[in-house]
Amino acid sequence: MTFVSHTNKPGGGELALRRYLEATELPVRLVTMETGGVWQGLDREVVHAPGVRGLRRALRGGGLVVANSMRAAFLTALVAPRRTRLVYWVRDGLTDSAMSPLALALTKHVTRRRVSHYIANSEWTAGTVREALRVGIDKVDVVYSMCGVTEEMLDRPARTRPHTPVRLLFLGRLSPWKAPDVAIRALASLRELGIEATLTIAGGSHFGEDGYAAKVAALAAEEPGVSLLGHVDDVQALLASHDVLVHCSTVPEPFGQVIVQALAAGVPPIATAGGGPHELLAGSATDLSYRAGEPAALASGVVRIVGQYARLSRWATQRARNFSDERAAVRTDAVLAALVRDPRIGQRTHPIKEGPKR
Repeated sequence: MTFVSHTNKPGGGELALRRYLEATELPVRLVTMETGGVWQGLDREVVHAPGVRGLRRALRGGGLVVANSMRAAFLTALVAPRRTRLVYWVRDGLTDSAMSPLALALTKHVTRRRVSHYIANSEWTAGTVREALRVGIDKVDVVYSMCGVTEEMLDRPARTRPHTPVRLLFLGRLSPWKAPDVAIRALASLRELGIEATLTIAGGSHFGEDGYAAKVAALAAEEPGVSLLGHVDDVQALLASHDVLVHCSTVPEPFGQVIVQALAAGVPPIATAGGGPHELLAGSATDLSYRAGEPAALASGVVRIVGQYARLSRWATQRARNFSDERAAVRTDAVLAALVRDPRIGQRTHPIKEGPKR
């Protein structure tokens, strides 16, 4: 079984795939168009496939191929031999707000013709696949991403109270749609509500987003109590020293790995409404969501959490058990093993137009 990645950047989909490749006992290999980076030291067969020609050579054996992103799926659909059975692991919602018009059109009219099955990282993402590509429910399986959460981590005692000032944490890429600027602006709203808080922003910029990162840095310099750490490898240590995770995405997050990591650490999160976070935070008995792009609404959410901190910390740890790496690996193995056994994999998922009748 071959997995294809177009990048070596440490995005959520790439980190989740690396965790799975390290955990599974199924025979797997990785074909990557960029070596090093997130794939450095991976104890699996790793094949470097530079460019489209390199990818064609690496995939000439056919078999079951799992593409780990929209771009990987599109390129694989173009160059893989016809005997290839292509599975698209959908990490982003197939919506106008999440993809460019060109990317969505290529997915609908090119990639879809070669894909036999889809794996989605949340029920929300699966819904966008079915709606955008008009495929049946039997063509999409939901497999939650592996987030680095182990069962041992979930045995830690819950927290009882936040620090003073409250320590907020933004954990993610410095991207306009991730919107850490909303968290910075929320600090003033919190002060108006009588709560002093600090904010740590941990994450780097990738994919040509340096301009936005510079704007975030300039905004942070004007607000006391904001720290910019850049990319941080030890996420658990960072969570252990903070009280509330602030999630600020302005478009629906397809899953939300950092939310799961916060839950596992007993750190209550406040997240923008909709998308995968709606599934992750279900059953909290306290509204842990707010309207995207509104700093005052984010501040009000933090106030709700502070007022029920001990209970929400206990709930967070229990909720995280549903998304442990052990559970995710078992589920992923089961789905992929079933796809390997299914002789229908590789057929087109939509009817081929017939020629004119004679």
